[in-house]
Amino acid sequence: MVVVTETGPLDGASAGRTIALTVRFLLELALLAGVAVLTWNLTVGWWRWPAAILGVAVVATVWGLFLSPKAAVPLRQPAPLGIEVALFVGTGAGLLAVGFGISAGIGVGLWIIDRIALALIQN
Repeated sequence: MVVVTETGPLDGASAGRTIALTVRFLLELALLAGVAVLTWNLTVGWWRWPAAILGVAVVATVWGLFLSPKAAVPLRQPAPLGIEVALFVGTGAGLLAVGFGISAGIGVGLWIIDRIALALIQN
């Protein structure tokens, strides 16, 4: 019997790092939801649905190309961090502008805490 194993971002990770990476994934999903809410609130009429879908697709594509663990276009630091800051802070600022300040503050605050945790927890 042949056993094939793949390595991933959680292989050999400590419990703290595993939790921080899980939170990061949940924050990525929250980012996509925030983009959908933001684009929905910035458009009117029947354009709302296509705009929300397109906004989420653009952010997901940028994330997959430049920020995912298996990024199609790997970048050297600080470029990925700059893109991540632009996405989270930009979406947070947009949500604040359309009246979702508490949600924006919680999301950006949790993202900052998680980034710090990931920087401090090596493995």
